[in-house]
Amino acid sequence: MPDLHSLPNGTRPTNAIRNNGPNDLVLERFKLRELAEGWPMYRDAREWENFRSIFHPGAFVYTTWTGRISIDDFIMISQEGMDRGASIMHRIHGSSVDLATAGTRAVVKMKATITQRFELPPNSVLVDAETDCRFCMFFEKDSESTWGARFVRHFYEKDKLIPVDPRHIPIIDDEKLAGFPAGYRYLAYCQEACMPGIKVKRDMPGIRGEEHDLLLRQAKAWLDGEDVEI
Repeated sequence: MPDLHSLPNGTRPTNAIRNNGPNDLVLERFKLRELAEGWPMYRDAREWENFRSIFHPGAFVYTTWTGRISIDDFIMISQEGMDRGASIMHRIHGSSVDLATAGTRAVVKMKATITQRFELPPNSVLVDAETDCRFCMFFEKDSESTWGARFVRHFYEKDKLIPVDPRHIPIIDDEKLAGFPAGYRYLAYCQEACMPGIKVKRDMPGIRGEEHDLLLRQAKAWLDGEDVEI
């Protein structure tokens, strides 16, 4: 029987504190959680200055539709997408914080649901693609003791497609749908069908697999103080 309940050996950060501990570290973890939750709270509300304040200069983020992109370019194309009618919202379900014992690095994993609305061809049915994910956010404290994100990736765990009006059902190309990873299959299908020029990345981390395990190892290396490029 395959072992589906365990994580790979050597991926749990050992030089980090994640719960309990001294009260001052609880406050640090609270700061980090507040920063992480700023992604959905600020972006969804178009509070771009607040959103930008989460990140250090030169930060990079990943999404299914952009791949690796600088935070400034991500803000720009997000604004352009909204001007064209893109509707993306998030729901937050909880966070965990691994704070390196050295005190200057942290990784926040934030469970969230990404909801993007589409008018899906060929019969122009309104649908919501909902993807359960975990943000994996790499934070660092600078020389002025200010926390900021350096990198953001996601684990895409599972998704579904919901008709906005249950009386109208979308038409799905099963062969095309099967070509996308299971964790964000419906989201990817809709993004390529409805966002001109978009080619969704097929190698985003899921709930298991090589990309998933690599991201866990990168998080551990980050907390161990290694030079990591995400």
